[in-house]
Amino acid sequence: MAMAFALALSAPASAQEKLVVGAYPANPPWEFKIESGSFEGFEIDVATEVAKRLGRPVEFQDMGFQALFAASSSGRIDFAVSSISVNNERLQNQSFTQPYYDGDGTVIGREASTITGLDGLKGKVIGVVAGTTGEAWAKENTEKLGLAEVRSYNAQQDLLLDIQAQRVDGGAGELAGFQYAMTKTPGFKVLVRIPTGERFAMMARKDHPAIVAANDAVSAMKADGTMAAIHKKWFGVEPDAGTSTTTAMPLPKAE
Repeated sequence: MAMAFALALSAPASAQEKLVVGAYPANPPWEFKIESGSFEGFEIDVATEVAKRLGRPVEFQDMGFQALFAASSSGRIDFAVSSISVNNERLQNQSFTQPYYDGDGTVIGREASTITGLDGLKGKVIGVVAGTTGEAWAKENTEKLGLAEVRSYNAQQDLLLDIQAQRVDGGAGELAGFQYAMTKTPGFKVLVRIPTGERFAMMARKDHPAIVAANDAVSAMKADGTMAAIHKKWFGVEPDAGTSTTTAMPLPKAE
C-alpha cells in the first residue's frame, strides 16, 4: 500500500489530470452528441487518441462554437475542436496543433460520371445547396468554367437525389460534408477536389504547456496510420496523399 502511494506521488501531475476538450455538439461528422449524451465524431476520435498518447483521461464539454475561443483563452478548457480553421489572425491569440484535415471544396457526381477535372464541367448543370460556399464558388466560376446552369437546393439530400436521377451532372460543396453523406448513400464519387487552403486543427490557449506533446502525438498518429484509419472510419475512404491528414507538420506559428 505504501509503495503504491509512493508511486502515485512520483507520477507526473499531468498524467493524473484530465485533458478537457470543448466541442460544439451539432457538427457532424466532426463532433456530435448521440442519444446517450456522449460525443462521437472524427475530431472526438482524434482528441481521444491524443489524450491517450499523453497519458491523460479526456473529458468533453458541450459548448457553442463562439464560446470555445473564450474558454480556451481563459484556460477553462485545454483544447477546442469543432472544424476550427488555422489562420494567422487566430494564431495571434491562440495556439494550434498541426492541422489534420484540409477543408477543401469538391464537385461530386455519379460513379459512372466521366468528368475528371474542372475542364469537364463545361456545358454541365451543377447543383448546390443554397447559401453555402459551394453555391458561391459555382456562381463565381460559372462563366470561367462554362457551366450551363447552377441549380440551388434547400437540402443536401434533395441535391443528391437529383444527381442520382441525372437531373444535374454534379454537386459542388464542401468535401467533408459530401464525403460523410456518401458513406450513408452509395453511388457517388468525387469528380474534382478544389483546394481552399483551409485546414482544421486542435486549438488551445497561447503556448499551452501540452501543445508540443499534443502536436507530437498528431505526428505519430499520421506516421503509424491511426489518423488515416480515423479518416476512413468517418469518410469511408483513405485520405489523399500529400494532405494534412497524412503529412506530419510543425506547430503553426503566427506571422
